[in-house]
Amino acid sequence: MNYAYQINEIKSLVEHYTLKSSFSPNDLSANTNTEFKKAAYHLFYELIKLKSLRIYQEPNHITELFGLIKQSSFQDRIEKKALAHVEYWWLEWYFALEMDEKINTEKNNTAMSYLSQSTQHPMRKHELSHYAKLFAALPMPVCNVCARTGDILRVNQRFVDVFGYTVKDVPNLNIWWQKAYPDIKYREFAKTLWDNSLQLALKNNNDIPANNYRVSCKNGSQVMMEVSGIDIGEEFLAVFKDATERLQAEDILRDMAFLDALTKIANRRRFDEKLTHEFERAKAYEGSLSLIILDIDHFKEFNDLYGHVAGDTCLYDVAQKIASTVSRPEDFVARYGGEEFIVLLPQTDKQGALFIAEQIQKAIENLAIAHEGSFTGFLSVSMGINTIDKCTASDELNFIKAADSALYYAKRQGRNCIALSAN
Repeated sequence: MNYAYQINEIKSLVEHYTLKSSFSPNDLSANTNTEFKKAAYHLFYELIKLKSLRIYQEPNHITELFGLIKQSSFQDRIEKKALAHVEYWWLEWYFALEMDEKINTEKNNTAMSYLSQSTQHPMRKHELSHYAKLFAALPMPVCNVCARTGDILRVNQRFVDVFGYTVKDVPNLNIWWQKAYPDIKYREFAKTLWDNSLQLALKNNNDIPANNYRVSCKNGSQVMMEVSGIDIGEEFLAVFKDATERLQAEDILRDMAFLDALTKIANRRRFDEKLTHEFERAKAYEGSLSLIILDIDHFKEFNDLYGHVAGDTCLYDVAQKIASTVSRPEDFVARYGGEEFIVLLPQTDKQGALFIAEQIQKAIENLAIAHEGSFTGFLSVSMGINTIDKCTASDELNFIKAADSALYYAKRQGRNCIALSAN
């Protein structure tokens, strides 16, 4: 075949883009839809797809074409690299054409054998032709799998762009599970989740419900994908949707729901949830659990003297100082309401809680926030502590009440002090 015209067009494309001052090595990424890649596809569409060339020819049309180009030109390293990427893209797009050809061919080849006999009807084949074009054009990754054998029949270009795998890389589900989920424990979780989804599809009009999966790509990166699909008997279609932004948005909303807007620490709602969880843990292991309730001394007078803006700043500074002082990952700090804060200390006895309370007291003193309404001339806090050891009963309310009673005892003793509950 005479490739002269095609060779000149491809050479012109590579030279045009690599000589641009704005050209970057990032333009050669196989997973990025750059202007260079788009131009390469337009040229492929014009020279290959519209020519209605015979797909099944030996040697491979694309391989032969680029072999001739490599022999005749491009000494520059960047141009060679760009040409290699164009060849890679063209081979993938050519592969998509081969898949389309398999749908329309009259031969009883392997791909057609996976389809039901009803697909041999001319009208059905006409529908499949449209299906193949839609399959290739979908903007999200799609994978068509034979339910009977587990063979992956076809993937679209977006699948290759996102994950980097072609059908040659993952010809069946066994290899897909190993490559996409290399961690054995997570792989078992993902397989169980998918198998359960397929079972649910039988009860749900063959719609495979969506679930989130952490998929490992060919280049080693990982992406969070929402995977759903449809079970069509002898085959199923898996549809992948990038879940990263949605999950990030959900995390932000969750944080907003449990975050105190002023102090930027956990709010009362989050504390209630955390307390229930830690109470159940303490019961299960018969462990210790301590609680510290703090109250800023004479805070109403502070607001009256310095104004509410200064009062808000004071609350923020105190909250952040408590949070930075309580340093263990399992410990928990929240704004309980108004000028009250709460510290939850799992696996901590009374002496350990008292030590933490003393550290907090010193940290607040070191802030040296002026307060003329206080007898010391500086802002101070009062604290009440309650601890349960070998917890076996579920009485969260009395647990809090005991710490609260200790707090009020500390206030009656003149404030700026720490009191332990009588329990």
